[in-house]
Amino acid sequence: MASNSPSSLSPPEVPTELHVLNREKLIKSLRQHLSLSSLPLQGFVFLQGGDEQTRYCTDHIELFRQESYFAYLFGVKEPGFYGAIDLATGKSMLFAPRLSADYAIWLGEIKPLSYFKERYLVSMVFYTDEILKVLHNQYQGSGEPFLFLLHGLNTDSNNFSKPAEFE
Repeated sequence: MASNSPSSLSPPEVPTELHVLNREKLIKSLRQHLSLSSLPLQGFVFLQGGDEQTRYCTDHIELFRQESYFAYLFGVKEPGFYGAIDLATGKSMLFAPRLSADYAIWLGEIKPLSYFKERYLVSMVFYTDEILKVLHNQYQGSGEPFLFLLHGLNTDSNNFSKPAEFE
């Protein structure tokens, strides 16, 4: 008898609302830490999600697994995304890759930005080629937007986390 239910080996589905709570907890903790440091409560927590990897020099794409910290805060399952959380307002933003029309031919439907906003319960969604413009427009402080990037030693793996990079 065939079943449409997930395998007993599949991890349980994480409710999207949990990622919203994770973002709220992070902002609350960061605001508290900055208040104690007498630093301004402005800027963005800015993270880069995982990218697809190809096997050696072929066009075979490995099974994608999202970067753990990014998955914890945003729950995004697709590759190539960035995320930001405005420290002043608590608003969350996703930046999706702008896919070419060829993507739809080979890999299926190209989802509109509204799909990601609803699916991941974020305040706003833009394309990755708009990161710089959006962060400048959303920043409420003076001067350049301040970015809080993930960087440091992971004591579990003993590897250093890779801070977000964009042009």
